[in-house]
Amino acid sequence: MDRTRTLSTNIEFARALARSHHDMAENIHERVCQMITAMAGHEVHGLRNSELADALNVSRPTITRDLASLQRIGIVEQIPGMQGRWRLGPKIIQISRAHAEGMARVKSAVAEIEQRFSRNPL
Repeated sequence: MDRTRTLSTNIEFARALARSHHDMAENIHERVCQMITAMAGHEVHGLRNSELADALNVSRPTITRDLASLQRIGIVEQIPGMQGRWRLGPKIIQISRAHAEGMARVKSAVAEIEQRFSRNPL
């Protein structure tokens, strides 16, 4: 009986841990999206870690880790000659352009379908 209780407790703990990990991952994704949004429009002078931390109400070490991760994949970059200032990087522009091109193709395809199905029968 005691082994069954221990197994049940371990299973409950594992489930709680999985839920906690899932919630934490959701928070990270949300925070990263908020960071990208906050940095938009600050391409010339950028933002400091402290400004981002204050804007998002999170700790500076958290922002520093997030910025390092985003820098590795080209989403953000440090501004040359302006120590400690960050801006959106070239990868975000590539993503934006690819999205715009994809949306243009969708719009064209929808227009073609609308035209095809709106023709008057002979």
